[in-house]
Amino acid sequence: MAEILTPASLQGVWAFIPTPWDEGDRLDEDALTHDVEYLCTQNFAGIYTTSSSGEFFALTMDEFRRLTSTVLRVAKRAGVPVQIGCGATDTRAFLQQANHAVEQGADAVQVILPFYRKLKLEEAARFFEAVAGVCGDVPLVHYNTGHAKLMFEAEDYRRLKERVPSLIGTKLPNRDPLWFATVCETVPELSHFTGEYTFVADFVGGAQGIYSWLALTNPRLAIEWFRMCRSGAWNDAIRFQRQVNRYKIHVKSYWQGSSEAAINKADARMNPRIRCDLRVRDPYASCTDNDLESARSWARHHFPELLDLG
Repeated sequence: MAEILTPASLQGVWAFIPTPWDEGDRLDEDALTHDVEYLCTQNFAGIYTTSSSGEFFALTMDEFRRLTSTVLRVAKRAGVPVQIGCGATDTRAFLQQANHAVEQGADAVQVILPFYRKLKLEEAARFFEAVAGVCGDVPLVHYNTGHAKLMFEAEDYRRLKERVPSLIGTKLPNRDPLWFATVCETVPELSHFTGEYTFVADFVGGAQGIYSWLALTNPRLAIEWFRMCRSGAWNDAIRFQRQVNRYKIHVKSYWQGSSEAAINKADARMNPRIRCDLRVRDPYASCTDNDLESARSWARHHFPELLDLG
């Protein structure tokens, strides 16, 4: 039986699983299986799916069940921990998703608050309590996304942890590093994760890991970067931070797709070993093959290590 995730063990580089669609706009389970199998060989701390990058908002309940069942089956065979993102506009639908994730063996449920109308903090706390009741021993991680409108602050997490002991971690947005450090200082009993563009500063502030698009583009580099920070190789880590940020400024900001799903599918397709297509579901725009070619051209001249999979 897999060891239950705790704040102490929830750390490192976690890679997202993109949701592949075929030409008929159906879930491409063959491509999904291939990509999960590949990512499970890359020595990540874990993988996650059905968050913003996984187009949770575009999935039917049947597709959610088939996608998450496939991811969990393949990853469990490889012994890799999995977080399943759940998101719905009401508690009942969310609990259906969470119950399926738990039944299929998820190691954690990543919680996206109901997002159509901004919740009050008390409503959000009651929601978390309902989710915890369904998930039992399976721990919770909060995806503190602005799309949910209600953004948790440091003191909000302190109070929520008192009411929901199974909450073990957060996925925090790229904001002011002092804000991130304040959350880590106020609620050190949770494991706080960040993203790429403020990674080094947030690691100094207390980040325990990263939910990563870079892990799809180049798994080796994502893991090496984390190890630089953990070992205190700050000159190397800062140099790499500059490169990642320049890549965002000069390349990714000009891609045709603007949703997380579109951008992160392009991140994945930068890696020739990933099979997921660029398509995202309407009405959201997809990135294009021209976006990828311009990214590869820029990287060859300014960031060649990004293309070196080793």
